[in-house]
Amino acid sequence: MALLLAIALPSANSHAQSVDPTGQTIIFWHPHTGERETALDDLVAQFNAENEWKITVETRSWQNPGLLYDQIVLQLTTPPESRTLPNIFVAAPYETAMFSLGGPILDLTPFIQDAEWGFSDEADFVPSISDLGHDPFTNTQLGWPERLFAESLYVNMTGLREIGFDLPPTNLDELREMACDYFAQTDAPAFQLETRAPVWAGLATANGNPIFDGIAYTLNTEGMRKSLEMMNHLLAEGCIVRQMTPFAAQDDFTAGRALFYFGSTSALPIIRETINKNPFDWDIAPLSNKPYISGPTLSIFSHSSEADLAAWLFLRWWVSPEINAAWSRATGSLPIRLSAGEMMTEDFYPQWQAAWGMVYQGGYFEPSVAAQDVVRLEIEFAIGRILDNPMTVDQELSALNDLANEILSEYAPTDPTTKQASP
Repeated sequence: MALLLAIALPSANSHAQSVDPTGQTIIFWHPHTGERETALDDLVAQFNAENEWKITVETRSWQNPGLLYDQIVLQLTTPPESRTLPNIFVAAPYETAMFSLGGPILDLTPFIQDAEWGFSDEADFVPSISDLGHDPFTNTQLGWPERLFAESLYVNMTGLREIGFDLPPTNLDELREMACDYFAQTDAPAFQLETRAPVWAGLATANGNPIFDGIAYTLNTEGMRKSLEMMNHLLAEGCIVRQMTPFAAQDDFTAGRALFYFGSTSALPIIRETINKNPFDWDIAPLSNKPYISGPTLSIFSHSSEADLAAWLFLRWWVSPEINAAWSRATGSLPIRLSAGEMMTEDFYPQWQAAWGMVYQGGYFEPSVAAQDVVRLEIEFAIGRILDNPMTVDQELSALNDLANEILSEYAPTDPTTKQASP
């Protein structure tokens, strides 16, 4: 935090009202490798060949999200005259909110709302999708989602039928019953419980209480308390166990040794690939009718009026229905467009279709605030302490909520460098 606040801030001059993006070359930073990088490069080549403004997009892979994040931080901590920032990049929205504390992130709102350059079909997006990338402190759109993930319940249908159930649980009470029946009949835990913050955000949401209300964290809620009480009961009864090594919960599920796995749909491709090596019947089920949704966003570092408009035109094309469907298919992700989902549902595999059925009506979105990265860790630490000592649940949740909102206040922009687009 202190590192970014120490950055020399550029001035926020207005863009010209009349801008010609013709012939611009823009740089696109991303974290993808292998088949995904090939698919991305193919789509970018299509844009370069077809766009009417003769804009050229040049891509740069940083191999993984962590290295991309580190490189942007490195550039933002370099004197402005020596920086090499991309025009457009993909990152978690809370990371972009952090970057905006020390870099000229473009507010996309004027572009989005512009009669000529904006979206002409906003009703085609997943409802409330602009919550991802929206900064509540400055009321600016720092990024636009490119694909979506939802916290979900992975279900071993073969194992479920063996203990007498034909359908996945529809609520957490049914899950508790199935988990303990599985343990009673097999003498094996139904699943390994993780402390990862997204898991608990999904559980709290399933119990009716999202973790963020748009302006503040809401972690000391009945929904979070009920989730913890249920899981502590299952642990005490031996129906489940805690995960002690990374990825053990997912590995147990994909090997067919667990009945359930709480995880993000971002893992769908790797889970499907692993299960296909030793097949069993499996499915994915919602935790509630409004899932906890996250996903990366595309954002623009402001360089010049012409370059900014060129970057926006590429972003707008990238999230158009056909391209969004193609990119979501290449990554195995959930699209941001309803029409893209319809295109993919025609022939994509059943578990993906079940996941899309959870998301297309919208849900509760991960907070797009700079504090989120730190708060996620604090949630994980607090959950671990509560699972160690269930009697501390009230004290821990109260302290966690206070701490999360204190961190939120500390990371709130006091002198934001967000620049507003002026098409």
